[in-house]
Amino acid sequence: MKARRLLAAALALGLPLAAGFATVPASATVRTPFHHCDGGDAPDRVLRATLDGEDPRGVSVGTLVPGDVFSARTDDFSILRIDWWGTQKDPDGDEGRIAGPGWPAPTLAPYVLMVKAFSQVTNRPIRLDDGEVSTTAWRPVGSNSPCYIYRGSSNGRLRFQVNDPKRDDNGGQENITVLVFHRP
Repeated sequence: MKARRLLAAALALGLPLAAGFATVPASATVRTPFHHCDGGDAPDRVLRATLDGEDPRGVSVGTLVPGDVFSARTDDFSILRIDWWGTQKDPDGDEGRIAGPGWPAPTLAPYVLMVKAFSQVTNRPIRLDDGEVSTTAWRPVGSNSPCYIYRGSSNGRLRFQVNDPKRDDNGGQENITVLVFHRP
């Protein structure tokens, strides 16, 4: 008799719990900030910066926390003058070419807009991860960057710059919008 009551009580408690589990689809996966960024979802925060072509230091923006994901894009009015003679480049630079030795980022396209992350505590470069490669090197942004994961252990900031070995003769500007997706 006692065993029957215990079994009935266990079933009374277990059936509602089992019913709750049955409502979650087996294929449901947790969406990470990277999935939200890559899927074009609304960002948690939007940062803006203007890269002044006459400033050879580039421009820094924002505060990222460990695990944040971001992508950056420019508007249609973003054009840099890369020399005193008026040669202009859009944020994608010379697509299809590799800059080579002597350039800030020799493996990226000449004159492309690029980004690097730095720690706000130590000012050292921090890894950015695009889902395939994780590196502290300059990463391409162009007119529409891939999603990057900030891999720092403390808060950081982004620095944007153009891949040009001689920036003191530049002009114009690039208007940058950074879409930030926070970790849950």
